Amino acid sequence: MSLSHVPGLNPSEMKLVTKVVTKWCHKHHISPYSDQGKAVMAVTTERVLAGERSSVILAEAIRSHMAIRRYQQPWE
Repeated sequence: MSLSHVPGLNPSEMKLVTKVVTKWCHKHHISPYSDQGKAVMAVTTERVLAGERSSVILAEAIRSHMAIRRYQQPWE
């Protein structure tokens, strides 16, 4: 995971995003490079850029976002 292309993130914020995303992906057996992993990275980065610094709150934001995203998928 490379966050060097994300403007506005300082090194400690990059480390926080990487830690939270890696932990979530490992827990859910998802590759951080998959579509789901990229969605998790995007929502986490967005929240950190908005000023969130708590890994607990970031994890909850991911959980909430991914639950909503699941319902946005078309019926199979």
